[in-house]
Amino acid sequence: MNNVECNGLSAENPDLSRFYKSRSRDSSLIDMAKKMLVYGMSPGKVSLLLRLNPEFVAELAKTWNHKFRKVKYTSQYAIKRTVRQYFDSGAMLEKICADLQLPLFSVITFLQRDGVSDQEIASRMPVSDDPLFIEYRKTISRKQAAPQRRSPRLHY
Repeated sequence: MNNVECNGLSAENPDLSRFYKSRSRDSSLIDMAKKMLVYGMSPGKVSLLLRLNPEFVAELAKTWNHKFRKVKYTSQYAIKRTVRQYFDSGAMLEKICADLQLPLFSVITFLQRDGVSDQEIASRMPVSDDPLFIEYRKTISRKQAAPQRRSPRLHY
């Protein structure tokens, strides 16, 4: 333990390991920490506010997947407009996918529904050995194998 001296008085730093260990087992605190991390707070601030071990919160921030746990979802219309603006500015499809964190299939579908020709899309496609393109081909083959879903006919 370290000794601290202030104005001639000396005190020992308390051992906080048992305190941190008991607090890190409280499920309500862990849930609150996860929510705070999703809202965008830094791990250091979360550990200070909730009095949790900073290493524990840092590990929680690494393992807690922000990509699938968003607080606010963007509408498809806004995403479609953003994809079109990226495409009109001359960006390659790889960059659009990376910046918007969307799969290539979704980006191409948005562009096709917006009236972009297949030739224009093909000119900006990634190379054939790119992981994005490989995943795109898998998605296309899966969609072609599945039957087309249609809305039920109410009147004949």
